[in-house]
Amino acid sequence: MSQSGPPADAKQAQAAALAELENAQRRKRAIDTSLANLEASIWAFEGSYLDETAASGGNIIKGFDNYLKPPAQGNKKKPEPTDADRLFSSSSVTYQSSLSK
Repeated sequence: MSQSGPPADAKQAQAAALAELENAQRRKRAIDTSLANLEASIWAFEGSYLDETAASGGNIIKGFDNYLKPPAQGNKKKPEPTDADRLFSSSSVTYQSSLSK
């Protein structure tokens, strides 16, 4: 006697495993999207903090050495935040890997 294929239990188990895999992949994509959005928000908030504190004499990243000094005279252009200033954004491994894609 020869069998014509796998038993019904095995087919059901395979179908259940495939459904579980597809569900897990959907959840992972949703989590990846949520993480990317959160990291973009952190990057934006970090940039606004660095921009707002650049003229005030200091911030938590650069220090407050210039806080007590009088403001510079003239139309001095405020410095743009560099990647080195972005302590929180640069600490995320997933954000750094998304930049290289």
